[in-house]
Amino acid sequence: MTTKVKHAKHSPSSLGYKEICPAFRGRSGTNPAAEEGTLMHEALETDDFSKLNEEQAFLCGLCRDYRDGELAKLSNPTLYRELKLTIAGGLTYGTADFVAVAGKIGLLMDWKFGRGAVDHADSNAQGCAYALGVFEMFPELEELTVHFVQPRRQFISTHTYTREDTERMRLRIHTIIRRANARNREEHPGMHCCYCAKQATCAKLRNLALPLASRYAELSIPEELHPSRITSPELMAHCLDCAKMLKEWVESVNFHAIDMAVNGEEIPGYKLTSRAGRRSIPDALAAYGAVKDSMTLEDFISCCGSVSLEELGNKVSATAPRGQKQKSKDELVTRLTEDGIITTGAPSKMLKRIK
Repeated sequence: MTTKVKHAKHSPSSLGYKEICPAFRGRSGTNPAAEEGTLMHEALETDDFSKLNEEQAFLCGLCRDYRDGELAKLSNPTLYRELKLTIAGGLTYGTADFVAVAGKIGLLMDWKFGRGAVDHADSNAQGCAYALGVFEMFPELEELTVHFVQPRRQFISTHTYTREDTERMRLRIHTIIRRANARNREEHPGMHCCYCAKQATCAKLRNLALPLASRYAELSIPEELHPSRITSPELMAHCLDCAKMLKEWVESVNFHAIDMAVNGEEIPGYKLTSRAGRRSIPDALAAYGAVKDSMTLEDFISCCGSVSLEELGNKVSATAPRGQKQKSKDELVTRLTEDGIITTGAPSKMLKRIK
């Protein structure tokens, strides 16, 4: 099972961002997407999908099938799951999702379960770093193919490195980290700012954002800048990129402003206030026991809102025989649909960035 480890100062996953902007600093902490990624990585590490929902199990199944298909091309490979690597002589370190070594030939796979675009394997700095670490760990290895597998985007990218490439690879990693360690690190705003912890303090991003924000002062938007007046698809695509970056920057400013106020700083024109948390009743049975003398069961159920289809399915499948769990969920959905119990909301539209 995967265990939490301390990340390197310049982790392999951050090297691509730091190659673009040496001042980039990854965020600490976690979020729902990261937690889902950890869960799915653990499932592939153990081949145990029991903790996954239907979509997650399907995506992990695609990764497993791809992995097994590639392994079939190797002769008696030795397999390594969650392989800890020391890279560039200890300059950084990280954990490769899956590595297989068969004599002088090997493969490395990295699972990507997010929805954001992933750099192709031939230019991916993370893949370069992992590959270098594998070559350093296995001196007999002459050829290593790196695979990035992102099932949500139906994206697979591969690149084969040879031992002759290692000096060039090492130079690339050394250069990225040397620039990131420089006293006066260069700042280059871009889409990577969405993932940077320095959004609120980055001078270059501020200089880019504030002139745009000033155009929207007091919500008086000049007609020529209003989104409804943008008729060029190319300009709209550029504005979408800017909007995402500015939204993340504004959210980061709010977060750091509250942190500053909590620590005693006075922000002119603002005061720190608090809002009561939302009240909830997590135990429905206990609540019904408290009110059953003053209302009917039907009235009580009407106060409980909608039922989670996923949770209901999990409860039903928990009592199903081994091998029949998914079938029991499918039968539940079919029965509820036929009885008109399931309702489906109106579909919504969104734009997803493509590579």
